[in-house]
Amino acid sequence: MIVKSWSTLILASVVFVTLLCGLLSFVMKLLRSNREQIFATAALVPEQEVTIGESGEIVLLLEVPRFGSDYRNFEFEVVEQATGQTTTMKYDYLRAQGAVYGVTTMRVPLGRMTAQQAGTFLARVAGLQMDKDYSRCRIMFSRPYPGRRVGRLSASSFVELACS
Repeated sequence: MIVKSWSTLILASVVFVTLLCGLLSFVMKLLRSNREQIFATAALVPEQEVTIGESGEIVLLLEVPRFGSDYRNFEFEVVEQATGQTTTMKYDYLRAQGAVYGVTTMRVPLGRMTAQQAGTFLARVAGLQMDKDYSRCRIMFSRPYPGRRVGRLSASSFVELACS
């Protein structure tokens, strides 16, 4: 193949490299902001204390293996220790339509609560089976993210593919 116009080839290369750098920068900023949305992460155990450093609306997410379904039987109770306010949540099919899927895991939203103040919360989980290994499951407390679901899905799937 004979190149007839070197200037056009150089211009196309510069545009390609510029757009690629812009795309990578966008994905990195999106991933960084997604990580900043998480207040606290904890193991899936029957009862534990979790410290959340901010007040306001909080979404309880459950990160589980992608093809697991045990989480549908869990019932969560979150008690704000400073005020004694209790919020009970469990799996709901309609709410779970907002799940975020990665290659190996998924984050299922279980419900929302309002924290009156920053502090310690007691998280209780009912429905765990004693003979099951829940080491790959985590409870996550996050800011609400309704408008960011599509970007989060694409970016998390892209990174999981790149890292595996």
